[in-house]
Amino acid sequence: MADHPYAGPLTSGPDHVVSEYTIPAQAAATNRFDTRTPLQQVYFWKSDEWEQFAFEWVKLRASHEGYAGVEMIGGSNDRGADVVAFFTEAKLNGPWHCFQCKHYQDALQVADAMPEMLKPFVAKVETTRTLPTRYTFVAPRIHPRLTDIMLTPKELKRQFLGYLNRRPDPVKRLDPAVLDKVHALAEADDFTWFYTVNLSTILEVVRDTPLYVERFNLPPAGKPKRIPVPDEPDNSVEARFVEQLLQVYRGYYSPHINTFADALEHEEAGDHVRRQRQAFYAAESVRMYARDSLPGDPYRELQEDVLPVLLEVAAPRFPTGFDRLQEVLVSASKVEPHSPMLKDHLKNIEKMGMCHQFANVNGLVWCRKGDAR
Repeated sequence: MADHPYAGPLTSGPDHVVSEYTIPAQAAATNRFDTRTPLQQVYFWKSDEWEQFAFEWVKLRASHEGYAGVEMIGGSNDRGADVVAFFTEAKLNGPWHCFQCKHYQDALQVADAMPEMLKPFVAKVETTRTLPTRYTFVAPRIHPRLTDIMLTPKELKRQFLGYLNRRPDPVKRLDPAVLDKVHALAEADDFTWFYTVNLSTILEVVRDTPLYVERFNLPPAGKPKRIPVPDEPDNSVEARFVEQLLQVYRGYYSPHINTFADALEHEEAGDHVRRQRQAFYAAESVRMYARDSLPGDPYRELQEDVLPVLLEVAAPRFPTGFDRLQEVLVSASKVEPHSPMLKDHLKNIEKMGMCHQFANVNGLVWCRKGDAR
């Protein structure tokens, strides 16, 4: 059998894939996180909350799966399709995935699944919809027996045909002609397109995204992924702040420091520029982590809060641009983020790196005409 499509987190090479889809930016409470597990919290959700969460999870997977669109249908006439994801402009007349959301107090069982499995076959007979290429039951908990039967499509088919032949109420209510066509469809099908997904599997995808913090008010499970410092400056990333450092070094160390290579060759300037670039990339790691994994992007909010203070520190005349730079770096080390989601990731090196992020966009300028040198 093919690997389960939801067996693990989304990956692309060594890096975790984060969708461009973003949920409303509502930061988690700043005073405390929820002490309950996600499963304990979900237990008290309403069905429509579970459907919305499933919809957001599917949206996070959209780029990875290649979906052209994702829609939430739900309601009493959804024909077993709470959330749909389609691949072409033909939408549900072409290849598509169906997600049926069930929020019960107990684990979803085989008896719960059979009436829902009937619906896509009936929709195929009564409408222009195609059969979905994947039909997934999404529930907080899945009974082991249902998981087992979904992993054995031949047994699933046998039991579904038995369900049709027993003619319980959902089957009995069908028009005989429709039932005959449904039975023929089921007889010809291989039933490999049915799957189950529980909360723990969904969390493997959402744990490192803003959705995790947003929905469960829990600390994000991930941490910043360190960006390695390239041997040579990447002009597309760090050109301006490195240029400002070279200007500082010309006024403080030697007038002959004109290039990055010149700075490296100078004993003191070389050590200094290496430390500043390490700080810059450490800060970039936190910035990207906050952008991709935390609701409301608290790092950007911190930058907006800190910059006016650092501008005042940099405002007076200094003997040299180097002195201004050092004074700002020391002041930045005293920054305390308000967001509890950043506290563990913003050490002194990241705080100093934030100064170079500002310098990289001319938010801070180290050398001024009024300086002595």
